[in-house]
Amino acid sequence: MEQSPLATNLPPARRKQALLLLFGVVLMIMIGFSVLFPVEAYYVKQFGADARTMGFVTAIYSFMQFLFAPVWGRLSDRVGRRPILMIGLVGFILGQTLFGLATSVWMLFLARGLAGVLSAAALPTAMAYIADITAPEERARGMGLIGAAFGLGVIIGPGIGGLLGDLFLALPFFVSAGLAALNLVGVALLLPESLPPEARTGHAEGKRSRWSAFSWEIAALFGVTLALSLGMTGIEVTFGFFAADRLGLAANQVGWVFATMGVVASIVQGFLVGQVQKRIGEARMTLVGLLLGALGMLGVAFSQSPVAATAAICLLAAGTGLARPANSALISRRAPGGQGVAIGLMDSFDSLGRIGGPVLGGSLYKIGLTLPYVSGAAMFTIALALSLGWSLSAGILTRQAASPD
Repeated sequence: MEQSPLATNLPPARRKQALLLLFGVVLMIMIGFSVLFPVEAYYVKQFGADARTMGFVTAIYSFMQFLFAPVWGRLSDRVGRRPILMIGLVGFILGQTLFGLATSVWMLFLARGLAGVLSAAALPTAMAYIADITAPEERARGMGLIGAAFGLGVIIGPGIGGLLGDLFLALPFFVSAGLAALNLVGVALLLPESLPPEARTGHAEGKRSRWSAFSWEIAALFGVTLALSLGMTGIEVTFGFFAADRLGLAANQVGWVFATMGVVASIVQGFLVGQVQKRIGEARMTLVGLLLGALGMLGVAFSQSPVAATAAICLLAAGTGLARPANSALISRRAPGGQGVAIGLMDSFDSLGRIGGPVLGGSLYKIGLTLPYVSGAAMFTIALALSLGWSLSAGILTRQAASPD
């Protein structure tokens, strides 16, 4: 879908304002998600829960997002982006607040499940909004801005969680809910609707667009999303153990490694994606990113020192920082139906990877320390093959590098 309803008639100042608001929305959601990392284990122990229970509490969030992201995406194609984005923020606020007020394990499950159902409306809708207001040749840069918000959120969230958790274990959840509430006010007052009524889909058309998104062209790109997510979540779950068992790092040192990874990802996605896209196009940028990611995974597997592991992690961050926004832009531009449902389906595949990746990575780590990273390299290689096959079948690699796909 090449048409961008507001790409040409929204004044540049309003477009910039909208992008900044969306950046803030995604940043707050990722801060709220990652704020749990340093305190969640201690928090759930208050209710007699163990690590296995915590794993299921975490998984239910991704599972609900997997189920409901396409629903919200399709609905945003029918009623507009703004109301669905606001529903997502309300759901996030409720989920964080209930998690902080929990007094038993079942309330933890309820809070995370509810957050997964409702907050699944926020991220795919924000990405669909960007697709609405950016011209096709600028879309990868817009998606890169969202990626930068992801990276910054993962840097800031654990730091906030650790500091506030020292005062009161539930405090990080309430603070993140308050920050999201400020975003909700900003969206309600300042964000214009990006999808005018004449560009929206009807009920029957929305149903067709959901299934048409599973055509080979888009399915291959969804496969890239899934493989990327499987590979990355495996390393996120196991690297702390790997750093302690092989590299002898303490927990705070592991935190610095992840912070460095987030900084690299933010720089690449916030500043370099647009320039790289102009020079080589989204399809080639995806291929380059996946190749760098696979090399980074192998670098982690064979690293014998903290410096080597950190360098490999940074290479991995740079690769994913290029591949993710480029692949997202291709999906939004090639969607045969509504962009909202296509991006919602993409978010579902990402959530599916976040469900299966930790299980796969943790299971492989018990067999061998390096297996999660060798497996991650294999996932990136599969994604590379899918992306290359799609690009060749679409004839993109035979065109000029900078031309729009």
